[in-house]
Amino acid sequence: MNRILHDATYSERILQIIADTLILVRQDGLCVDIDTHSNQWFLQEDHLLGENLFELIPQQTLQQILPVFQEVIYKQEQRTKNFQMQLKEVTYYFKCIMTPYNGMVLCQYRDITERSTIKLQLERANRELKEIQKAAQIGQWKYNTLENNFFYCGYTEIMCEEKTKEISLEQYSRLILPEDRHLFENWIKHNCSQDNESSIDYRICVGKQIYYIRLKAFVRERMPNGSYNVEGYIQNVTDIQRRRNDINTLTHAINNAKESIFAAKADGTLVFANRQFKSNHHLSETAEIETMKIYETVGDMQSLEAWERRYQQVSPNKNSNFIAYHPLKYDADTLAFEGVMYHVTNDEGEVSYWSFSHDISDRLRYESQIKRLNRIMDMAMRNLPASIVVKDINNDFRYIYRNRQLYDPTINVENAVGKNDFDYHPLKLATQKRKEDLEIARTGKEMHKVIENVDYNGNTRIVDKRKMRVDSKDFSPILISIEWDITQLELMKRELVKEKEKAETSDKLKSVFLANMSHEIRTPLNAIVGFSRIIAESEDKEERKSYYNIVEANNERLLTLINEILDLSKIESGIVEFTLAPVRLHRLCKEIHDAHVFRCPATVQLVFDDSDEKLIIDSDKNRVFQVISNLIGNSFKFTTKGSISYGYRQEGDQVVFHVTDTGMGIEQEKLKNVFERFMKMNNFAQGSGLGLSICRTIIERLGGKIWVTSEMGAGTTFRFSLPARQAGTDMNEPEEQDAQTEQTSRRSMAGNAGSTLKVNKEKEEITLLIAEDTDSNYALLDAILGKTYRLARAMDGIEAVNRFEEIKPDLVLMDIRMPNLNGLEATRIIRELSPEVPIFALSAYAYNQDIKAALEAGCNEFISKPIATEKLKDLIIEYLFD
Repeated sequence: MNRILHDATYSERILQIIADTLILVRQDGLCVDIDTHSNQWFLQEDHLLGENLFELIPQQTLQQILPVFQEVIYKQEQRTKNFQMQLKEVTYYFKCIMTPYNGMVLCQYRDITERSTIKLQLERANRELKEIQKAAQIGQWKYNTLENNFFYCGYTEIMCEEKTKEISLEQYSRLILPEDRHLFENWIKHNCSQDNESSIDYRICVGKQIYYIRLKAFVRERMPNGSYNVEGYIQNVTDIQRRRNDINTLTHAINNAKESIFAAKADGTLVFANRQFKSNHHLSETAEIETMKIYETVGDMQSLEAWERRYQQVSPNKNSNFIAYHPLKYDADTLAFEGVMYHVTNDEGEVSYWSFSHDISDRLRYESQIKRLNRIMDMAMRNLPASIVVKDINNDFRYIYRNRQLYDPTINVENAVGKNDFDYHPLKLATQKRKEDLEIARTGKEMHKVIENVDYNGNTRIVDKRKMRVDSKDFSPILISIEWDITQLELMKRELVKEKEKAETSDKLKSVFLANMSHEIRTPLNAIVGFSRIIAESEDKEERKSYYNIVEANNERLLTLINEILDLSKIESGIVEFTLAPVRLHRLCKEIHDAHVFRCPATVQLVFDDSDEKLIIDSDKNRVFQVISNLIGNSFKFTTKGSISYGYRQEGDQVVFHVTDTGMGIEQEKLKNVFERFMKMNNFAQGSGLGLSICRTIIERLGGKIWVTSEMGAGTTFRFSLPARQAGTDMNEPEEQDAQTEQTSRRSMAGNAGSTLKVNKEKEEITLLIAEDTDSNYALLDAILGKTYRLARAMDGIEAVNRFEEIKPDLVLMDIRMPNLNGLEATRIIRELSPEVPIFALSAYAYNQDIKAALEAGCNEFISKPIATEKLKDLIIEYLFD
């Protein structure tokens, strides 16, 4: 036999017909030789021969080939494997047989691209089929009539698995619900006898759970043994059936819902209306709604255009919320419906618009009441003197409500909701508030305290502050902060406490006051009364003169006491006005020295300490003079030897005055009461105990302070301070101007009346008209002046005018308070009759306004009662004689 396949002469021809492409490759990847049996472009000699294949093969494919290639070289064994290679966006599949050959590798390349592509397509189709079966919950079944067994597999999720399972028909029938079992058995028999493409639905119970099953046969095959195989698919339709049941339930629910539900087409034709809709619009249950238009049925739409405006707000991807006001034609009490509308497309492509709405009339009424109540409450809380803040604990303590800012009303809290303390307060204050909030939120313990500070204007502000946590089942926990402005109440309370203490102190001092006043008044009165009687009985001229001096001294003492009481009362009641003007302090203190040096005891020296001669302040000169004089006079009482020194110096924005004596001193326990009224530090020294209280009142009214230091046996120093307000530079000599003003004020106010009148008469020829309604006062003037001048009396103002015209007096002494016509009116009338005659006002009223009124009426001088005899005599001589 001719062995053609073993004959070398035929090998080349046979190789060209069936052999793979052969490639001889060195260990380093260099292509040594190639025998191409392929028309593929990348397997040609001009591409591969002499090239390094490891550099030409794609990296992903090389990573698969190289380990196999190296194993062939190492083990010198043949290896076969399939590979995938991507070239020019085309995927190629090939089988490569690698054989060791003389230290190299002979690679046989066989193209399997077409076969691999078909295989992949089959695998993909199989996977897709499985996924479809899983999604549809479908499996396969087969029944053999001879074996009477039921075979099944697949993805129904009920008994089925990928591996085929077997169960007898009898056992499977027992799983079917009794009412469906007979139907199933008949269907099986029918399919075994003839072809039947109909399906059957039945229920089975597996694991106490009922499932809906659909079974269909599509193959009936007779077997060689005469039996039949019936095959088909089995599907779990439980979800489908349940959805169908849900739809029936939903339809029933929609028809019985309390909401008004309807569906209408774009032209307004009704498609569906539930029972509530029909009831609302007075439609019968059997009404043919398909013949009705929605805009003719409801009350809130009057035309097709109105319906179009409603449904045009809806799209397939967007529903629309709406409120229909007065929606019912036959019910005016129904205020509004609130609803939502949907765009719906059915299986036939028809579009309808579904509306679900409900009655919100009660809610609107309730909301209206709530809004009204909220407005009332908000208005009330905004006008309360309190800051009310409500914070959401679970939302970073952000404000739910805030009515006002207590400390700084300029802060706007209109948009406070959603903000917190860090949005309104400095970091330090906000951090402090947050710390309080966290503590109260954690413990639930209420915080209550009273805080006193200053507001943005620098005014004292007292606040009653409360913070509390409020919990409820209806809302998350909140924190309520209430800050009441109790400034006025607290200040009033403190003032009342102070006044109460003051009243209690005044009550305690009442008896002391009465005792002091009784003593202080009775002492000079006793001397006056006693020595007045002795003077009347004495015939010795020198003796009467000495007694008269005693009476005069006690008169001055009693007058000083009365003046002090009146002065203190006037200052505290505000009757006395303080006049601030430039005061040259050095000149003022010199005047004080000149006024008191002659009253100084012989063993005591009055010293004005060196002080700034140029210092000028704005103050009340007369009151400063009075204070320093009182302090010096007080020192006279307690200093028997040594010195009394006084002066001043500037300390910052204050001028500090001092009056220092070397007297007996004051006990330390009495120093705190030294400025109290009627408090005498030494009962042996004369004085009412009002002088230092007057000093304190004056200094405090001038904006200063007064205090005292003392040491028993070493002396006492009183100090007081006044603001160092500098006077203007245009008033360099304020006291000189004051002096000139003081000298001319009386005459200028009286219009210079009587300033040029001088009489050329003897004293006994001069007539004085005395207008005085009190007999004792006239008798006193008669005693003082009657032996020197000729006197005429008028009992009231009218008589004074008449007597003036009758006797033409040289000078008039006019009492101010008289019946019928007072002294001021009488003076004005006399001034019209004679602008030159001197008129002296005599009055027990000695206030500045009384003096001013008398001078303005035309009086030349004002003499207060009790009358200073020598002063009166001197003034008469001054006005009547050269």
